[in-house]
Amino acid sequence: MNYETFYGLEREPFSDIPDPELFYSGPEHTRALVKLLHVVKKGRALGVLTGAVGCGKTTIAKRILTELDKEDNFYSGLLILTHHGFGVEWFTKKLGELLGMRFNSNERSEMVTEIIKKLYDIYRNGKQTVILIDEANNITNSEVLEEIRGLLNLELSDERLITIILSGMYEMLDKIKDNASLLQRISTVVNLPPLNFNSTKEYIKYRIGQARVNVDLFNEEAYKMIYEFSNGIPRRINVICDNALLEGALLKKKVVEGSILKRVGEELLLKRLGRY
Repeated sequence: MNYETFYGLEREPFSDIPDPELFYSGPEHTRALVKLLHVVKKGRALGVLTGAVGCGKTTIAKRILTELDKEDNFYSGLLILTHHGFGVEWFTKKLGELLGMRFNSNERSEMVTEIIKKLYDIYRNGKQTVILIDEANNITNSEVLEEIRGLLNLELSDERLITIILSGMYEMLDKIKDNASLLQRISTVVNLPPLNFNSTKEYIKYRIGQARVNVDLFNEEAYKMIYEFSNGIPRRINVICDNALLEGALLKKKVVEGSILKRVGEELLLKRLGRY
């Protein structure tokens, strides 16, 4: 059954794929976005975004790309590190590919030389290179962090050739601290917290509104239970709301009530906040 049709939604409001078009500009996410865009637009060296799994780090990264795409003076890209245990050669090659390069050699020194040339070319064409690296907590090789530090050393008299944003779980900072020189290049560290209750409620309303429905599909008890089951984690909120709307449509309930959330929480094996 398609719950979008039942509720009159014009698009899927709670997809589990990060969508910059559904960016919720609540206080938690707005602060992170503004601070990281400041790093980028001022040409700072390194910005760091931390947060728990599902808090919206990838959504923030994609929103930054969307903002930079609106301007002509940025050359930007997003590298998502889906696994750990990779070596510096693999990382260097992926970075080059993100810059639109193809290498004839897998020799690290040759690839780095070509990347530096590419960064100078981008600069001469009037653009600033910005690289966002998501899931950066998967960097376990100290040589990769040293490679990043080396790239951040590339400066002209009044500008640098590249700005990098690292996004990942908080333990990523422990690895960065082991490289004192890289640590000194951090311009800002932003921790993305879970949403509070009011932000959770507004987040849900915003997403439903983006699907062209401007009435409450959840009652107050349901909002409270969504917050308690999700702990304010946006990814969990999406999963819970998606399931709750489907359950509500099956029961032909135009407004989702707490009893529906109780069933969804049990089926998803979730515990309510403060009820352990």
